[in-house]
Parts: sequence; structure tokens; C-alpha cells
Amino acid sequence: MITLQCQLELSKTDKEMLLTLMRKFSSCMRYAYNRLLEGKARKDLKKELQKIFNINSRYCDDTIMKAQSVIN
Repeated sequence: MITLQCQLELSKTDKEMLLTLMRKFSSCMRYAYNRLLEGKARKDLKKELQKIFNINSRYCDDTIMKAQSVIN
């Protein structure tokens, strides 16, 4: 196995888009964590997250999974 270490060079607009996506993901995970503690169903939560944070279903699934792993 070979491991490479590198540094990304992003344009200013790409960097802003990436930071916005990271911010949304973090907020979405925090929201999912709190709703899971309240006992909300995963299926309902996924639809709610997509509407609130305007991110795709894959990201919503990942945030719910990460929030659930923190709870467990």
C-alpha cells in the first residue's frame, strides 16, 4: 500500500463552495443528532434534512449515520 500526502489548490470560488458544504454538513449532523435523541424516525428525518439544508440524500444519510454512531 502506498500513501500519498498532498495539498489541494483551490480557486477562491471553489474554496468558498467547499467551506459552505462543510458548514452545511456539520449543521445537518448536529440537527440530526438532536432529532434522533428526541426519537424521530430515520426516514422522516432524511426528508426533513433535505428540505432544511438543501443537500442531496447521500449527504443526509451520512449525517444521520454519523449522528447515530455518536449516540451509540
